[in-house]
Amino acid sequence: MSSTSSRLASIDGAPLRPRRSRARGPRTPARASASASASSSFARVDAAFAAAASGEWEGHRVYFDASGAPAPLPDNVLPPAFKEWGQVLVDWQSQCAMRVDPDDRDAAVYARELRFLPTAGCEADSSTVETAYARTIAAADVTPAPADAAVAPGTYNAGPTRLPAAAADAAAAADAASASAFVVEHCLGFDDPADDDTRARVRVQQRLALDPSTGLLAVADVSAWKEYYYEPFADAASLCASCGGPNKWGDTKPRDADDVDDGAWERSGDGDGDGEAWGGFAAGAEHLAMLPAGVWSAAWREAGGGFALEAGWVVPVRDAAYLPQKRERETLVASRRRYDAGGELVEAAFFQSTRPPRPT
Repeated sequence: MSSTSSRLASIDGAPLRPRRSRARGPRTPARASASASASSSFARVDAAFAAAASGEWEGHRVYFDASGAPAPLPDNVLPPAFKEWGQVLVDWQSQCAMRVDPDDRDAAVYARELRFLPTAGCEADSSTVETAYARTIAAADVTPAPADAAVAPGTYNAGPTRLPAAAADAAAAADAASASAFVVEHCLGFDDPADDDTRARVRVQQRLALDPSTGLLAVADVSAWKEYYYEPFADAASLCASCGGPNKWGDTKPRDADDVDDGAWERSGDGDGDGEAWGGFAAGAEHLAMLPAGVWSAAWREAGGGFALEAGWVVPVRDAAYLPQKRERETLVASRRRYDAGGELVEAAFFQSTRPPRPT
């Protein structure tokens, strides 16, 4: 069985150069602005997806339990000033060096994930790596969003093509889950329609573990990144500045579920997208974690025994870091993976919808 974390490799102490100035990303082709969903059957990793997803992406990563509560950074990594002030940090400054190779079916997506020690103010010109590892995802486990989804190029979801589906698979599920074999990842891109050079994305990883009470897999915890394109892929040969990266997001207030699922999401006026707009949260979801910055993670059982996992992001009309300060409509981007009662992947769907901004 394949998995999103199919291969992990420690990164040795190769020299890394600090970088100081932000470079614009390559311009991406114009896209339909209509709200749309598209179920891929299943879209293949190709050159267009590779060009959009590859690059150096910087941001912050936050770890959450299944309820959505963020995990504080351990005391041993906090600068003394934070301890003296009694401040609690939940954001790890991060960098992802991602390369997509359509010709490498065993490792189509390569990601070098870096996590940095926090600093107080701009006390250092370059970041200090706390943890780094490399991982690959096989082409069979990656589903790029198809063109008719009207979402940003580079949007994808990834995970096993089969999950243990019944109590009879409990032993195998427990062994695999303990080794983090079952991880579903959603990458939600947002390229501002007013500026093709401005590219952002949220990645949500849902780690699945065996629920002893049911003998089925359930979401055990979640980690998420909010990231911005920095420069073309260089395998993290240079590092983002310690105080120059995107704003932290893990300590912001989550959106209320009723505010997100208010029935107001709609297509844009040109009506040229395919499929339907995002239809709201599933009734009776066993897992719904409203995370900061308009991000959420959800999972539910379907009639007939199927299992679905979803992640989404509401992009407000104002965003603090590296996005234009004013847009006319809020945007919702969502990704879903559905498995049937036998545990087979049957659908990968992507949604983009818009609505007028909420009253402040």
